[in-house]
Amino acid sequence: MYIDFHNHIDFYKNDELQKVYKDIEKNNIKVISCAMDEESYKNNLRFSKECDSIISTFGIHPWRVTKEIPNLDIYDDYIKNIKIIGEIGLDFHWVEDKSTFEPQVKVFKHFVKKAKKYDKFLNIHTKGAEELVYEILYKENMLEKSIIHWYSGDIYTLNKFIDANSLFTISVDINYSEKTKEIAKLIPISNILAETDGPTALEWVNGAYGMPSEIINVYNGICRVKNIELDELKFYIDNHYDRIIKD
Repeated sequence: MYIDFHNHIDFYKNDELQKVYKDIEKNNIKVISCAMDEESYKNNLRFSKECDSIISTFGIHPWRVTKEIPNLDIYDDYIKNIKIIGEIGLDFHWVEDKSTFEPQVKVFKHFVKKAKKYDKFLNIHTKGAEELVYEILYKENMLEKSIIHWYSGDIYTLNKFIDANSLFTISVDINYSEKTKEIAKLIPISNILAETDGPTALEWVNGAYGMPSEIINVYNGICRVKNIELDELKFYIDNHYDRIIKD
């Protein structure tokens, strides 16, 4: 079994979904499909009913946060019924409207507190705000419940997350990016997960449109960088999956 801990099935077009489902089943893949907002969550929930290898999550992506923050408590029922809260976090790099930075922090803090209350793992975007994400998680004692998605920040903060026993997804650039290879070498194999951030992330890396089976190339890339066998990587990732996606 392969496990993609960070994908966006709702990014695929409707006429692609049957092909996506077949790709998932053929290659024995479990897919964590992260939400961007409420609509995204509802779509992913529908996909998870059509393909039981898809696990939907709920969160509000920092790109979808505006200056006007709704009453976030209305999402409590969603949070209670999911295994992972995500995609949530902060983005002070790609987001150009700095007026959303403070609302981003408020939304992120809200979800971290809810994760603590309901004992949920978090799937976290950290781009350009790695240290602040660390501080917020540290304050709530939630670092060990955190999956740091596609980390690309400084090594000093990376080591703080590692020391705190956070988990990390390694993504599709493992076979292309020297920085990602360096980061993967530093993270203990026992804390590594795999992701595709599909389907569009691979286009950013090499121009190709990513199907779920791209996760196989990610696994193989991690094994090359870490100089380990595939069975060893699968052992650790499978154990994390069983622990996080518990019944």
